[in-house]
Amino acid sequence: MNNKEIKELFRKNRPMLVIIMLSVIVLVGSSYAWYTVSIESKDTTTVTAGNLDLVLSDESGVINLTNTVPQSDNNGLSNAPYSFTVKNNGSISNKYYVYLDDDAVSGTRISDSNIRYSLEKNSYSTGAVGLNTLNGANGKRLLAEGVLQPGEVATYKLRVWVAESATTEIAGQVFKAKIRIEGEQTKHIANEPELRGDMIPVTYNGTNWVKADYTKSNWYNYDNQNWANAVTIKSDKRTTYKSAAVGTTINISDVNLMLVWIPRYSYTLRDKYGYKIDGASDLSQATPGAFDIRFVDTGTVETGTGKYTGSIPSEYFTPSSFCWGNSCDVESTRNNEENKEIPGIWISKFELTGTINAITSIPNNTQLTNQTNQAFFNAIKTQANNGTGTTNYGLSGNYDTHMIKNTEWGAMAYLSQSKYGKYGNTNYTNANKEIYINNHNGKQSGCSKGEPGTGETGSSNGVASCPHTYETKEGIGASTTGTIYGIYDTSGGANTRVMGNYNKEVGDSGFTSDTMPEAKYYNLYTTTTGIKGDATNVDGTNGFYTDSQSFVSSGHSWVGRSQYYNNGFHAGIFAYNTGINNGGAYSDGGTYLSISTW
Repeated sequence: MNNKEIKELFRKNRPMLVIIMLSVIVLVGSSYAWYTVSIESKDTTTVTAGNLDLVLSDESGVINLTNTVPQSDNNGLSNAPYSFTVKNNGSISNKYYVYLDDDAVSGTRISDSNIRYSLEKNSYSTGAVGLNTLNGANGKRLLAEGVLQPGEVATYKLRVWVAESATTEIAGQVFKAKIRIEGEQTKHIANEPELRGDMIPVTYNGTNWVKADYTKSNWYNYDNQNWANAVTIKSDKRTTYKSAAVGTTINISDVNLMLVWIPRYSYTLRDKYGYKIDGASDLSQATPGAFDIRFVDTGTVETGTGKYTGSIPSEYFTPSSFCWGNSCDVESTRNNEENKEIPGIWISKFELTGTINAITSIPNNTQLTNQTNQAFFNAIKTQANNGTGTTNYGLSGNYDTHMIKNTEWGAMAYLSQSKYGKYGNTNYTNANKEIYINNHNGKQSGCSKGEPGTGETGSSNGVASCPHTYETKEGIGASTTGTIYGIYDTSGGANTRVMGNYNKEVGDSGFTSDTMPEAKYYNLYTTTTGIKGDATNVDGTNGFYTDSQSFVSSGHSWVGRSQYYNNGFHAGIFAYNTGINNGGAYSDGGTYLSISTW
């Protein structure tokens, strides 16, 4: 029997129509339901308990299953969706779970293997997925989950259809299910990554990068050093990947930016050198310990010293890297109306590659160098913001792409030196907890020596061919996590330029006193003391891992990080230095880009 005949049989046997009941149960069990082929919404449901205040409401509220016969995925994806939103009206972040539960049926239930669905969250689609891929005991399937900041909204669109592969065996069978939403108050959980425009969430399957399920939070796990990763796609393939199913391979040749999410947190450093994690060396300046880090929501701004003594963490401080505005770096002006507290930042996964006119961040490519600070800054701003950013990288919404600031480098460094980063990764012990050096003198992005830097500054440690690429067992040791999900090139490779400046001295940067950027785009230093959270000298991290330390001053006015491929043990994520030709074009000077979102 061909597919046309099967469909005709379905039309003649209306008793086997699939019935979908969509009801909403939020904690207290209030619900509404429909039992017709067309499913319509009626209500708004609210649950309030302490600081938990979730509101569920419907928008279009219709799943039109008038053609309840086997459908192709293309046709199923064009069905009218059932739309609903979840909003957090509470005062702290909330975690919520969306379940698709079996409901009682009279007769035989259609197997999940014969049902297809797609779920969009904030316009990011799972593509066409088999319902049998959702795990859950007794028909309770976890459809989606997420974290909502106070005042934040998640919008969903659900489509369901009978799989094209279904046969006449399901004639007379019924599928009934209900949507159930639960919530819980949360504190100190990593903020959900804020995708912008056509960014694609990705995860690694051991061989390839694949499209991740944005409707689930298991595409990242900071407790396991799996930081959230996303990519932007070249314009000619962007639409294809956007609509592709979860699990689709993402070809690096189609990618222009790989990005890693640094969620908002507060930190405090115990005693002088942090606290020791199992497998680490005894604490010293050369073998420092972990920062105490706790993730916080945008309503939390902690103003402690960032240091504590004794065994109980205290004095937490929320770095200014998680504030976007012209006066964030000064504690007394941080709460000015012009500033925004943000849930996190994206940082390019690799030091920038490509050309100054077509910036990329992809592995196994030559890092982009030999540019002034102004050239880097202007190129990033021009190519990756507003309408141009939408065209070049598919970015849109509330965001700002810019050359990485010194405090943003610090946010990455402190997270790496915590239980959530490489220092907390139990696959590494003693000296190997330090990020491995990129010692390739050709400055190949993501390259790894397979061990931390050794030898004296200026020694010829650079090699002409890459010892270990980023995805290999030894290569991942060069990331901030000790897994493939971290940020690379933070030790060695090209000497990294960041936007940190002394007293507005332009040096050889290409800027003039009239063309210096707005204050929000760089950290301003007027003394020889750093800004809290910038991983220089203010928190006592100077000299960690014996990394180089040279603070900006008059005549040496621009901050550099990471040091060169041949700087041995003086290279590293805690290295900071001056000059890099004082902001001028230099063959060993590269940079990263950051994306602030709100």
